[in-house]
Amino acid sequence: MASASRVFVDTLSRARFEWCLVAFGIGIVAYFGWRTEPGLLWAVVICSVLYISLFLVRSRPITHEFILLALFLAAGFTRAVHHTRSVEAPILMKMDRTYSFTGWIEDIQSSGKLQHFYIRVQTMERRTPAQTPKRVRVRVKPYGFKPGDSVQLKAVLSAPPVPAIVGGYDSARAAYYKQIGGYGFAISRAKTAALSELPMGERAKRQLVKFRYALSRRIQARAPPRTAGLQAALLTGDRSGIPPQQSTALRRAGLAHLLAISGLHMGLLAGGAYFLASLFLASIGPLARRYDMRKWAAVVGIIIATIYLLISGASVSTQRAFIMAVIVFIAVIAGRRAVSMRSVALAAAITLMLHPESLLSAGFQMSFSATAALVAVYRSWADRREFTGLFNGRGNILQRIWNGFIGISVTSFVAGAATGGFAALHFHRFARLGFIANLLAMPMFTMVVMPAGFLAVLVMPLGFDKYPLWVMGVGLDYVLAVATWVSEMKWALLYIKGANAVVISIFALGFIFLCLGPKNIRFAGVATIVLSCILWADIERPDMRISAEARVAFWDPDDVNILKVDRMRGDGFGRDRFTEQAGLRTAKRRAYTDIDNLCDMLACRINLKGKIISIVVEPEGVAEACTDSNLVILTTREAGPRVKRRCAVPIIDAFGLAQSGAQDIYVAREGLVIRKANPKTRKSRPWG
Repeated sequence: MASASRVFVDTLSRARFEWCLVAFGIGIVAYFGWRTEPGLLWAVVICSVLYISLFLVRSRPITHEFILLALFLAAGFTRAVHHTRSVEAPILMKMDRTYSFTGWIEDIQSSGKLQHFYIRVQTMERRTPAQTPKRVRVRVKPYGFKPGDSVQLKAVLSAPPVPAIVGGYDSARAAYYKQIGGYGFAISRAKTAALSELPMGERAKRQLVKFRYALSRRIQARAPPRTAGLQAALLTGDRSGIPPQQSTALRRAGLAHLLAISGLHMGLLAGGAYFLASLFLASIGPLARRYDMRKWAAVVGIIIATIYLLISGASVSTQRAFIMAVIVFIAVIAGRRAVSMRSVALAAAITLMLHPESLLSAGFQMSFSATAALVAVYRSWADRREFTGLFNGRGNILQRIWNGFIGISVTSFVAGAATGGFAALHFHRFARLGFIANLLAMPMFTMVVMPAGFLAVLVMPLGFDKYPLWVMGVGLDYVLAVATWVSEMKWALLYIKGANAVVISIFALGFIFLCLGPKNIRFAGVATIVLSCILWADIERPDMRISAEARVAFWDPDDVNILKVDRMRGDGFGRDRFTEQAGLRTAKRRAYTDIDNLCDMLACRINLKGKIISIVVEPEGVAEACTDSNLVILTTREAGPRVKRRCAVPIIDAFGLAQSGAQDIYVAREGLVIRKANPKTRKSRPWG
């Protein structure tokens, strides 16, 4: 026991800050998994008690370490509660209503033939300023408006929607933290509006939005047409001009990370600026002999990183990359090791303090998992000193090229392996040929595409940007050729069934053990990851889906690749997500009403793995269906309290579905298990 305690204390002392950050993150996860919205006062009281206890047990090292971890866990929980309170903004009613409003466009995203306007609302009819949502998302026809333009619209709006599938992406929660209070579609043509004077901060943001999208239009106008959308996305974060086929090819080839401005892009631009500044300043003899030019170059790197953050839209993923880059440059200025696990942890800590909800996002998990894995692998590589001569810069040109190829290969493999697990957990697919695609594409992207883009932005005021944009386009043509070639291979993607929050949490914990722990802890990390995979494999897919609009679909018991539906059209998005969650790329859809002797005028009877489920279209048929069914689904109206009391089996009606969202039905030995996309626990949260 004493030996185990000593190991625990030694392990924690080696990376106390990192392990305290892990506890902080667990506290954030605990908040989002809480069944009701917790009170801030109680969270603060618990933190205070633990903080005082920390001083009372200073003479007991083991107890002190446990209380320290508990304190950070409580601090993470408290910060999440506080952040949720601080971003609270008005949300529209859940029912559709027509509103006329004015505001200015913060962002525009493509949605097929339509566009999504993200509008900062200034006034809204029938709503007081205290009731007016800060932002709304409206689906409109392309009217030629640009981000930063003032606009007046009439639209049908309601609260952001609940998850389309049980356990799926919660768009309402994401909208809550972005202070988007309504989703809907326009029913009038957008008009230019005259806005009253905006606050200073909002005026500055609007001007920055206008500049950013003017830059995007300039790039798209002067870049090669085939890659113009991609070039604008890489340099400004505006993805509206990317053709869908290019996005699909990059995603299937495992190169989708190129589209999200993150550590890779920030590192290439800020790091490239640091390298050029170091080279230039070092050539000034008197200064170079007197001062450490690397510190001056680091200041240049911070300035370039800040500019890139602003012109790229300052999304949460870009903020993460910016924080990491600034920490690295500050380490250079302070004369400390620039890239270490401590710097990665510090960047993660700052990000979680600013945006606790980002911990649940795939972007946060994939970004920091790749960085942490690379630091851990290269640190271990350097400690063993078996391959030190590989990157010492000696040897002829061929040896150096080979060393660079090995470095890119190791980086691609480690980063791909680290992010691949999280990508499979969140997106239900794994790019099996991603390593090959990254190995072929990343040298061109690193050495040609981003440097040329950086140069194009630098010379744009002089009007010489067309030439570096052409070079950037040539490099992207090669990257797209690689992506297309790989994506068209038969086994490019492996589709995997969906995982739940428990599996993702256990997998993430095991990954942290691998990166932070000594040898014994790493063995525990491997065991934890294996456990998560076992739990993942044991997850059963639902047998039936009922959408919030009472559209029914279920898997054919005789063919797992056939989805039987009530009608071929409708609930397309939900059924696609339902199919992906089952680990299938696509599923054949067949109407179950075409089967003989299954349906009559009032109802359809389905035998699903020995259980009888009656789908009733009129309330008059509910009473009869209750006598010989295990479940009754009424697709129109409400069943009524008297009918529900007399029915001995569960009844799902249209009114209940509108309240609870989509429902999944599992056929188990003990009976039918029903799970809801919007259960009571979710309704008790601010975004519910």
